[in-house]
Amino acid sequence: MSTAMHTDSPSPAPPRPRARRIVAGLVLAAAAAVAGLAAFTDRLDFLKQPVLAALAAVSEQAAGHAGETPAKAAAAVVRSGVWDGSVTFTAEQQAAVGVKLVPATAQTEPRPLELQGTTDYNPDTLLKIRPRFDALVLAVHATVGQRVKKGDPLIDLYSVRLAEAKLEYESKESQAEHDRQIAAHQRDLVSQGVIPSSSRTLLDAVNLERRSMLEFKLARDELEVFGVPPEEIEKVHDETGTEKAKMTLRAPGDGTIISRDVAAGNIYDPADTLLVIASIEELWVWGHVYERDLDDVRQGLPWEVHFPFIKESVPGEVEYVANQVDPQTHAVRIRGSIRNPEGRFKSDQLVRVIVKCPPQPGRCVIPRRAVVTSAGDSFVFVRRAGTVDTFDRRHVTVDHEFSDRVIVAAGVEPGDLVVTTGSLVMTQVWEDRHAVETGEAS
Repeated sequence: MSTAMHTDSPSPAPPRPRARRIVAGLVLAAAAAVAGLAAFTDRLDFLKQPVLAALAAVSEQAAGHAGETPAKAAAAVVRSGVWDGSVTFTAEQQAAVGVKLVPATAQTEPRPLELQGTTDYNPDTLLKIRPRFDALVLAVHATVGQRVKKGDPLIDLYSVRLAEAKLEYESKESQAEHDRQIAAHQRDLVSQGVIPSSSRTLLDAVNLERRSMLEFKLARDELEVFGVPPEEIEKVHDETGTEKAKMTLRAPGDGTIISRDVAAGNIYDPADTLLVIASIEELWVWGHVYERDLDDVRQGLPWEVHFPFIKESVPGEVEYVANQVDPQTHAVRIRGSIRNPEGRFKSDQLVRVIVKCPPQPGRCVIPRRAVVTSAGDSFVFVRRAGTVDTFDRRHVTVDHEFSDRVIVAAGVEPGDLVVTTGSLVMTQVWEDRHAVETGEAS
């Protein structure tokens, strides 16, 4: 019958030798692909038949286009069917692979942002002990690590400048007392009517009293600036000889000596820091936030400070976010504080800071094992709505990754059923189908 239908048509020309070679090459290549795929799918017998049938169809269609160029033959194969990019797994195949589905959920919990950090002393609690004048150190009563109370002796000093200031104080005090007595005598004469209240003698006496009292006050203020306690200033009159040149620097507050740069027998000036006292009951904690996470961090967010070597954590919050990016690390420093009443935590300890960033709208959370990465792209397999055996491959935008879950910004919606176990098998089937459809490796 076929011959009768084509009696009026000219007989087709036999294929040219070159075309036959091309067709033979395509058939051999397809056969090689079939053989390789057969070896790969021996352990997945339920997947072998559909893929082998597809490859056989490629060989058959390629042979049917023996009279065309290779490009036209390949194009005809691609146009032979419309592939929507999905893969199909029957219930039996899903059971054999162990396919598991997990629904994507909207991000509702805070996202933990883990940062590297260090502890530090609160600079507002640092007390730096310096001499207020050039002085020789006679003795040092404190060392690094020692806890001191306010008023405890720290350093004994000897200074000629201090002796001069004390002598000046005594002189001005004596002159002020003398001028006060003269002015008082002149006021008595006025009250007795001996001299008028406008007497020049009275006016001069009053002016001298005021000036000498001012000079006495300035001399006393100088001793206070030198750090001489008020109770010691009152005893200046009892000091004799070299005692006026001696002074003991005392702790201005409670704390721990964290630095010492002083030794007996040396001379120091006001620019030298001899001791540093710090309160260890409170420590600062610095964290480092990279630029990609800056939008998620702000002042007031809760955080936890983890001390890995003692396996302890302390809650707190972000108290400060710097306005400058470190040009070397490209990170921004954030700061908080922790209580340290027992002094267990030390300054300059390495810590992990976990900031609890609020959830972002439009973000979804899926298991980490659901995400497959290929050539730098991340994707998941999602069961198509209304079906039980059809799965679509979707590109996803990964926002943040954790050990067991991933936050994605795009690609899935809450409620989508994503494949966890079995996603790698689906990936292989999808790539094989893609190669068949396009003639290119995925």
